Amino acid sequence: MECGYRGWIIDATPNFSIGKFFAHARLVHASTDDDAADCEMHIERNLAWCDTEEEATEVAQQWAFEWINERDGNVASRQGDTLTS
Repeated sequence: MECGYRGWIIDATPNFSIGKFFAHARLVHASTDDDAADCEMHIERNLAWCDTEEEATEVAQQWAFEWINERDGNVASRQGDTLTS
């Protein structure tokens, strides 16, 4: 599942293996310039092993929101921000 948050695209699609869903977060932040080569990517693997796909997706999204907020130096909750999917 992909969603947008503060200029980042978050792909929280989990992997399934050995009977569990592995929560992963793949984040891409494109530059506002026309230079497509100027983008930033961050991948965090194996955040958690979960019993359901929904749980793994939620774990990865929450991790990504916190990572972005910390990186931006902002501790605001996601409730005040607009999410897009």
